[in-house]
Amino acid sequence: MSSAPSATQPNKADTAAPPRGKPPDTEGLLREAFDDIALVIGGVAVIHHLDDDLIWTLMKRLDRIRVRLLRDLKGLAPRQEFEPALPKAPRVHAAVEEFLLRNRAESGE
Repeated sequence: MSSAPSATQPNKADTAAPPRGKPPDTEGLLREAFDDIALVIGGVAVIHHLDDDLIWTLMKRLDRIRVRLLRDLKGLAPRQEFEPALPKAPRVHAAVEEFLLRNRAESGE
């Protein structure tokens, strides 16, 4: 019988728990995740020729989320910046709604 990994039998090294003792670098993990998100957005923007203003707006909002999250992680006080209220709730794409539901339910990991 082969010990090669497969879809039903993953490689044991892939499923091993991280070594104990050193906590994960949470800030580093978050920064890597934001890099991945930015690259996904950038790829979609290039492939689908999305409007430049849309991408700038999206990246500015992503940056606000990044800053808020990293400040919270470090225990820093929130910034007292003016955030204009949106006149109405923004519409959300169905794929975004599905992602948000899965993220809140901690499913799909």
